[in-house]
Amino acid sequence: MMELILMRHGKAEPRSDAKPDFERELTSIGRKKVRMAAQGLAQGLYKGREIQIWASPTVRTLQTAEVLRSAFGKRTRLHVVDAIQEGNMSELRSEWSSTPGIDVLIIVGHEPTMSEWTQKTSGAALLFRPGSAAAILFEDPEQTIGSLAWFMRIGVMGRLGPLPHPQRVQRP
Repeated sequence: MMELILMRHGKAEPRSDAKPDFERELTSIGRKKVRMAAQGLAQGLYKGREIQIWASPTVRTLQTAEVLRSAFGKRTRLHVVDAIQEGNMSELRSEWSSTPGIDVLIIVGHEPTMSEWTQKTSGAALLFRPGSAAAILFEDPEQTIGSLAWFMRIGVMGRLGPLPHPQRVQRP
């Protein structure tokens, strides 16, 4: 069994003529929300599981992937894959099916590619806002069609794990 998580990068700087699209960075709010979502995933859904993160080579996807890797711990491998930015699903599938022992693979990429790949692999038509993610289960990594396990927006993922500091209720 392999779980594939397709995740769009966090909220990035707006497009402008001053900076190439490849170099756009996450905004401070984007980083904060990705950090909260990563902690939610790491503590709420995937605690103790073997995770690999593959990311497009753009700055905003690498920043998102680094935040994820930090939440999952130093054992988590981060791999930059050009096929993600190129939208080449067949090359990507070939690479993951030839990589032994993948339990959970998080792919950090862009729209509309994340939506297109979710539809191709699970049949679900979803729109990925910044930081959204979908998990697709495959009985075998060589399968081409899996089952959609979940789809969440970034704010929901941030609420999955335990609260970092419990708040005390003041009584009158």
